[in-house]
Amino acid sequence: MFTDQKRLDQVADILKVLAHSTRMEVMLILAKHGPSSVSSIQAQLQLDQSLISHHLIKMKDKGILDSGRKGKEIHYSLTDPSLIQIINLLLKPI
Repeated sequence: MFTDQKRLDQVADILKVLAHSTRMEVMLILAKHGPSSVSSIQAQLQLDQSLISHHLIKMKDKGILDSGRKGKEIHYSLTDPSLIQIINLLLKPI
């Protein structure tokens, strides 16, 4: 039996953050294009930059994304590209 409650809680938190279509789209964009700025992601999703920034911060806080500065822009990247496998599995027709 799996008894590491702390790890189960961490995984549940990650799944809760991933359980939003915009966040999944952001992750798929980052998996396809690599590190990207908010404005680059915004151009692809056609959503308000403030909304995208909100989602990026939420994902970064849970350790799903990392960020680094490139000039005046902050670029976001996936901390664990294997999370894309989870999204792709869930996107398969049932």
